[in-house]
Amino acid sequence: MDTSIEQFKNIIANSNKITFFTGAGVSVASGVPDFRSMGGLFDEISKDGYSPEYLLSTNYLQDDPKGFVDFYHKRLLVADKQPNLVHQWIAQLEQDKRSLGVITQNIDGLHADAGSSNVDELHGTLNRFYCIDCHKQYSKNEVMTEDIRQCDVCGNPIRPDIVLYGEMLNQNTISRAINKIREANTLVVLGSSLVVQPAAGLISYFEGQNLIIINKDTTPYDSDADLVINDDMVSVVESVTR
Repeated sequence: MDTSIEQFKNIIANSNKITFFTGAGVSVASGVPDFRSMGGLFDEISKDGYSPEYLLSTNYLQDDPKGFVDFYHKRLLVADKQPNLVHQWIAQLEQDKRSLGVITQNIDGLHADAGSSNVDELHGTLNRFYCIDCHKQYSKNEVMTEDIRQCDVCGNPIRPDIVLYGEMLNQNTISRAINKIREANTLVVLGSSLVVQPAAGLISYFEGQNLIIINKDTTPYDSDADLVINDDMVSVVESVTR
């Protein structure tokens, strides 16, 4: 086994307060397109002549509510995506009382689907929807199977419970994430480029022993890490769990 993988395996085996911080790379193996990487959703939308930032903004929701709803139904709702080995491994460590939980930049809801219960979703989740006026809540399953686009109570548009451009991150979620990072003795970053702020800046709150970054590409925090592995997430976890 590669020495870096062996080192990672030993750190995990000897840690009982692990916090995970995950980005888009974790969900790529589940078929969820990486938003900003070459060939990702960002590029796909841009080719259609639209600005992804605008289509995912409060401005677009206000300017063209129907267009916004049509957009997320077409581009964001994925019924066939399932958690992969990485999601399942993270959930299992939490269930085994070895992990404090997971902080994620992802909106796909796959950590919760895998069984993680202590999840801080920094940018919200596509597992929940609500009416922009009366705030009646809907599940992703309801929205998809019944093709719900307007509220059945007041008739106003239904939106996903995600942080749009122009909105602030939820401060309660941020506070929980900071506490989770501060309490950890091992912080494992998986599949995040650590460039999207303010989420990436949460890493600076870590005061524990082992900062581990596993990502295909380099990140701005690599020099601060105790271990950096530039490899495929699933391959690394497969090696660690053998």
